[in-house]
Amino acid sequence: MKTVIWAILLLSLLASLQAQDAEPARNAFEGTWYLKALVASRPMPEGMKPKKSFPVTVTALEDGSYEAQFSFSYKNKCQEKIIEMQRTKDPKKFKTTQDMIVSVEEMNVKDHLIFYIEHQVFGMPVRIAKLMARMPEENPEALREFKKFIKHKKIPVEYMVIPQQSKKCVS
Repeated sequence: MKTVIWAILLLSLLASLQAQDAEPARNAFEGTWYLKALVASRPMPEGMKPKKSFPVTVTALEDGSYEAQFSFSYKNKCQEKIIEMQRTKDPKKFKTTQDMIVSVEEMNVKDHLIFYIEHQVFGMPVRIAKLMARMPEENPEALREFKKFIKHKKIPVEYMVIPQQSKKCVS
């Protein structure tokens, strides 16, 4: 389940990168991104809430899709994952091999994006929003805008998690 949540988070990031502009320079989305906050429409079990967040590396592939590489800690062990995001007709949406559709929402705050995912987990609908940034530092303005977004989507703000930023996952 934790892998599914991290996969959803990563996929959201990739979708947002593509959505910033319909046809920007391919390398505009590449690079390092940081998960600043996460919220789901259903409460996450305590053991599945990300306490730490590690940088996500995004790479553009030759076919126009993107690949995201990320790490997460599960049961005190580091896990590495790579997820591919395929373009859709809508430049603000991507589809994953897990049949997740990830929408990217632009923000007024520079170098910040919101990834919004609607998905089925164990047959139940789940909506997830993630605040992603180019820099690991906190930005109160971005967090305020993110909270407005999740209230608008009717996702309980009290379910929001703000993970601690870490440079590298170490078991």
